[in-house]
Amino acid sequence: MNIVREAVRLFARYGYHKTTVTDLAQAIGLTTGAIFHHFSSKEAILNAVVDWLERGMHRYSEIMVNAQSGSQALVDEVVRSMCDHFKRNPEATICLDALATEFAGSNHAIEVRLKQTYEIFVEPFARKLQDHESVTDPRAASIAFVGSIQGIAVQGLLRPEEQTIDALAEGFLSMMKRW
Repeated sequence: MNIVREAVRLFARYGYHKTTVTDLAQAIGLTTGAIFHHFSSKEAILNAVVDWLERGMHRYSEIMVNAQSGSQALVDEVVRSMCDHFKRNPEATICLDALATEFAGSNHAIEVRLKQTYEIFVEPFARKLQDHESVTDPRAASIAFVGSIQGIAVQGLLRPEEQTIDALAEGFLSMMKRW
């Protein structure tokens, strides 16, 4: 739905709190009344955005099902999938990160949902790292990996004229070769 995709773009760029329903309506050429015909509130839009981002996170966890535990191929596949997703919808790749930053420590119900969304990736990745000889805390490594991948996306948005997302990903992967 265009409303959700545009909300993802605006929330990623400006944050949830700074984005108004009027901003969203103007961006997609609707009236605020038309937005409220589809969603009962701005918070309902936020929940729809998190639902959409959660479905994307499931795709990353599906990659892990067939990957060898702790393998470099697993890391490569996750990073390359993020790059492909970034090319299709750059803001979606960082929206989860932006919302997590905005709602961290807020005790808002969405903070719990965001943590649960991250867990879709964190938990299976931590299981894949369980027996890796170089990883002492698989859960911490998994959480840090998510942050690193999101950092690549943020830098891809910040520096598009300087480095492509593929070049940034290759730089990260080259660093990970000896892990």
